[in-house]
Amino acid sequence: MIEFAQGFFNLEHPATTTVLPAGLHKLRGWLVEKPDAVITDLRVRCLGKVWPATYGFIRPDLAIHFKHPTPHLPAAFEIPIFLEPGRITLEFEALSISGDWIAVHSAIREVNGPAAPAFIREAEAPVNLPEFTEMLRYLLQSYGTDASANCKDLAAQLISSLGCPRYLLHPSPPFHAFFREPAIITRAAYGRILIDGYLFHEQIEVSKILATVDLHVWQTVAHGGMSPIAPQLFPQFPNAIRSNVKGYIDIPSHLPRPVTLRLYAELADGSRHLCAVQRFFPFGLEEEKRPLPPASPFLFYRAARSLHAELTNAGIVVQQGAAFRQALWQAWRDFSRRAPRIKTRAATFATDQPVSTTAPLGPVMVFTQNLDYEGAPLLLLENCRHLIAQGQASLTLVSARDGLLRKEFEQAGATVLVVDVSPLATANSTAAWRAALQVIATKINCHAARLIIANTLATYWAVHLAHLEKTPSLFYIHESTTPAAFFHGNASAVVVPFVERSFQLATRVSFNTTSTARYYEPFTNRTNFHLNPGWINLDAIDAHRAAHSRNSLRRDLGVIDGRILVVNLGAVCERKGQHVFAWAVDLFWRRRPDLAVQCDFWMVGGRNTAFDESMKLLVAGLDRPNLKIVPETPRAYDYLGAADLFVCSSYEESFPRVVLEAMAMEVPILSTDVHGIPFMVSHEMEAVLVSPGNSSTLADGMIRLISRKELAQTYARNARTRVETSFSTTLILPRQVELAHRTIAIHAAGG
Repeated sequence: MIEFAQGFFNLEHPATTTVLPAGLHKLRGWLVEKPDAVITDLRVRCLGKVWPATYGFIRPDLAIHFKHPTPHLPAAFEIPIFLEPGRITLEFEALSISGDWIAVHSAIREVNGPAAPAFIREAEAPVNLPEFTEMLRYLLQSYGTDASANCKDLAAQLISSLGCPRYLLHPSPPFHAFFREPAIITRAAYGRILIDGYLFHEQIEVSKILATVDLHVWQTVAHGGMSPIAPQLFPQFPNAIRSNVKGYIDIPSHLPRPVTLRLYAELADGSRHLCAVQRFFPFGLEEEKRPLPPASPFLFYRAARSLHAELTNAGIVVQQGAAFRQALWQAWRDFSRRAPRIKTRAATFATDQPVSTTAPLGPVMVFTQNLDYEGAPLLLLENCRHLIAQGQASLTLVSARDGLLRKEFEQAGATVLVVDVSPLATANSTAAWRAALQVIATKINCHAARLIIANTLATYWAVHLAHLEKTPSLFYIHESTTPAAFFHGNASAVVVPFVERSFQLATRVSFNTTSTARYYEPFTNRTNFHLNPGWINLDAIDAHRAAHSRNSLRRDLGVIDGRILVVNLGAVCERKGQHVFAWAVDLFWRRRPDLAVQCDFWMVGGRNTAFDESMKLLVAGLDRPNLKIVPETPRAYDYLGAADLFVCSSYEESFPRVVLEAMAMEVPILSTDVHGIPFMVSHEMEAVLVSPGNSSTLADGMIRLISRKELAQTYARNARTRVETSFSTTLILPRQVELAHRTIAIHAAGG
């Protein structure tokens, strides 16, 4: 056994004194991480080649030796490797949770005898047609991002990143399993992937299925449902009937690709078994948002041919024949629909002349996707209050869903209508979508409105209503994503072209930052983009701070004296990344248990969704007593006022209100470095910023800001100054009024 910086390692086979014959061998041994470390994978380098390990076999004996809290210690490994004659060096490397390969051990072995026959790798699993078309789309987007690149080189780069061999461990009797998902290339939106397949034991009931990609976060995947495949393949085994496995698991964004998925079965007798290990290429949401190049049959054919050739060179079979031609034709149709119709360019923002705001706007109709207590509707509420208070408008608010803010809009003087717009999302044809819009138009009656304001991408349809009525429209965009990505899984494909078209139809499209606007550049050839930051009501926040002392807020919320309160505030959902925050808390505990024990980590914004349920399971599995989910509440100021540190773990944020609130409340901020956030707070000036999905750097950021209180308070004071000078309502809301007047004037002038 040898000790290295992050753990202990032992190569059990082959022994040090053994002279090995040339040919194929299987290295065996184990690696046990130290309590403050996480090792996620293992590999060996030899003679210029890299051989991946199947790492994670359970070793109860080592669990006893190292006093592991459970007998299920995933420590053993196997590495198939082809050895050539001579004195060879085996260089073992471990992958840390931070995403870095670190040297573990070098072992020298003698390989004797004549040269063995050339190594022939086991045939790779074929690529099915959906996988091929997904790879092709990814390849086309890579070209769209860098048109100077060569399709052949891009295809070779993609294939080398897929991970061959794909399956490191096949299920073997008495276990049987097969997983359709994850595919060899798979979407990992907001750091989560789908697992879908079956797994069963021939005789013993499987009590639990666990999955992990990093051997840090272990997640239970739902199983026991009726399998559509297994009973037909294994009619002799009753356990095959209810063997379906399906659910989402989390995947850190900072692990290098390919990523290794391990699936374990825990049996009714309490034993745990590694059943399947496979590698895959996950792509995140930002990659999915990359632009496609302009539609070109020649480019499409060249990309498809290059991809097919590189797969063949790698020994990966692709299905051929009529089914392949049909899939390729469908992929071309999808590409030609989604590819930009105009040349992508840098956003051109309007350079409007000042306009008078003395005359009132008159009747205004405002549209929102919901009336929930969250950022975009709250900003809209403040904008509406200002318009009404200034005598600028009589307002009718139309919402696609009712919520807590309805009463506040009504108290401000707005008339509120709730309208069902779901037929738009489910329309299966262009004609059906237009018919659904006409039905909505009859329920709303926009004839008298002098201006229509659509708030968020979800209300794109209000821009189309304005176009039908020949009414000027002001489109506020809060989402840093593309229409296709935003509506993925939430609406039919018919919807996306209408969303894209709304950017040309709108009289003015308002963005908080240029980083958000760039996602929508392909959808307009007009200079109708406008830049205006978000805002916060400092008077309201200062009044709250004057009325509620920090100590009284902490007592009211149940914070024990002397405890350090870390708050992750925002509706619990995949986009907000609370699962990454939970991983980071666990790493915090591993790295600085002396500091972690003094803290309380609260995720404020729990709701009743499927993701909330998965978060509850994750928190329970981590078993950190000071990590909890707090239900959604309108008392955001109370939690920020009581907090020692605010953490934003989001994958997407255009101009988040909660960050403005934390800035105004002078709470130290640790946030992901996404979209509009670095425009709001600068790294190492007003906050500490880290990459999204990276639990390791998020944990380090929390440790740093909590242990260096003076530095954290300096950042907090700087943030307060920044919000005062750049984002207060007194500065920004008058600009919103002017924008509304300008939108009407431009429309009247035929702009």
